[in-house]
Amino acid sequence: MYDSVKKIIAGYIIANTLKKKQNEPRSFKDLFKDSRSVFLLMPDDENDFKLSVEVFQELEKRGKAITAFTKDFRIGLLPQKFHHNIMGYSPEDLTRVNLPSRLLREKLSGMEFDLVIDLNRPNNLFYSFVANLVNAPFRIGIKKNNSDKYYNLQVSDSKDNPEIFYKNFLNCLQMF
Repeated sequence: MYDSVKKIIAGYIIANTLKKKQNEPRSFKDLFKDSRSVFLLMPDDENDFKLSVEVFQELEKRGKAITAFTKDFRIGLLPQKFHHNIMGYSPEDLTRVNLPSRLLREKLSGMEFDLVIDLNRPNNLFYSFVANLVNAPFRIGIKKNNSDKYYNLQVSDSKDNPEIFYKNFLNCLQMF
């Protein structure tokens, strides 16, 4: 019960913070090709995290300047050559309702990217909020409850097989 109250409070805080932001209609033509800098929110789930490294590597192959965002203890699981492009957060960076702390929000709101990609398949208010704190015209996320409030473009998820999902996600990005 306590967790559900936390989620309600977190949802209210996010709604009040984001009501100032309006998602204007945008053209997705050449969205992926024209994006030079990408803020990649790595999955919170450990199995998904391992499978999503392929997305990280594919973006790097395509010459995108990637900044990944993940828990600080997972930085070591990503290839060594990318460690300078990874932003980690710790439990101290969370509020009591599991949202980014004031310092983390200030740091994120000063960052600018062409594209934000949230690879979290289950509903996670923390990552949805982080995706909206950085300055970016395009936000891609996975379709889940209320995700239309947070993302310009949503990709449907295959809950059964995350490996297939991440491969399909890469194919989806190529359409843009």
